[in-house]
Amino acid sequence: MRTDHLAGTSIPRFTYDTPSSPGNDFYALCAGDKPLAMIFLPAFSHPITRAYITRYLKTMDDLHGVRLACVVRSSARQVAGALEGRGLPFTVICDEPGVLYSFMGVETAGLLNWSFEAQKILRSAQARGQRYDRKAPQLLPLTLVVGPEGSILFTHYGRNLTDMPGDCGEIYSLCDEVCELTGRPAPASSSAPRPARPSLHSDETLTLPDLAGDLTGAPGEEDAISKLFD
Repeated sequence: MRTDHLAGTSIPRFTYDTPSSPGNDFYALCAGDKPLAMIFLPAFSHPITRAYITRYLKTMDDLHGVRLACVVRSSARQVAGALEGRGLPFTVICDEPGVLYSFMGVETAGLLNWSFEAQKILRSAQARGQRYDRKAPQLLPLTLVVGPEGSILFTHYGRNLTDMPGDCGEIYSLCDEVCELTGRPAPASSSAPRPARPSLHSDETLTLPDLAGDLTGAPGEEDAISKLFD
């Protein structure tokens, strides 16, 4: 299903697990006027995931009128163990088998997809003794903006390992621009709301498997996950 022209199509209704609760309704997540930004990341323990989740946590105040969901290639149990029972101020969709990744056509990186930023983050992780599987395929990121009933308003398939919004300010700016272009209510409270265009979708709910058919990289910085709540 890999394509850069998914705007105007819809993601089928499915259920997903978070670190704290199983079987959540995806259509409930994206209901309402607030746009949903979905960032597809590697496993929760991956240095790039740690770096970007930390950046999002540090800039949550810039996420005005926008919801955020990070999709990770980890089980809910693995993420819950890393968080040690503590919550995050945004949704984490746990997709260890990679069903959503396959459905959306997320690709693996080649030698030309390694950005300087990715190399810096990974070198910093190595310097801190953080382990990750260097031999495993590295996933390219995917950024979506989604409306009610899974309607896809925007897609961006990353051209390198860090080609995604760098903080919540960038996520907000992206969603604001997408809403303006698609005639949806703007996420900024200072902007006059625009009527959303109606759309019709199936009410069928699938399970996730059914879809298959401030880190800068400087040495010595604190571990991004273990210090999230300090």
